[in-house]
Amino acid sequence: MLCPINTAWAEEDVDTQTSIVVLSIPPACHLDITNPDQSKTLGIDLPLEASYDAGYTDFDAAKPTLTISANKSWKLTVRSSGFNTNGTYKKATEDLLLKDATSSGHVSNSFGSYKALTEVDQEMASYTIGVKAEEHPLQYRILLDYSKDVPGVYTSTVTYTLTTQP
Repeated sequence: MLCPINTAWAEEDVDTQTSIVVLSIPPACHLDITNPDQSKTLGIDLPLEASYDAGYTDFDAAKPTLTISANKSWKLTVRSSGFNTNGTYKKATEDLLLKDATSSGHVSNSFGSYKALTEVDQEMASYTIGVKAEEHPLQYRILLDYSKDVPGVYTSTVTYTLTTQP
């Protein structure tokens, strides 16, 4: 004899689990420099007499160019090592000027126009929030003086430092 089987499974079985995802992000910044090393020779790359008569010579615009990325408020500083001694003559550190031609509006401390560098860090740009790949095209100018600047090679190392701010 056959028994009818009434099987009805109307209930659902549900099982739920959760997962927590945590990512800790510390302050971060990145500074990149393109065309960092600039070298010119008066009389070959730049006009000799006209530069002395003007009292300065300008290097190429946008060389170097700094690119800034930071995930919070930041500050960019600059300083010069000073020029090497040429014989007995030491060219003044302040004879090296720098201009930041960025259109970002984040230039500070008068670096939107040529400003003399020193051997002490000077703030040249800053902003209160993060930025991504913000370009700062720079240009060097060196002051010249017939009565002081003797023939020779003058070298200065310029250091740029990007830091996030509290």
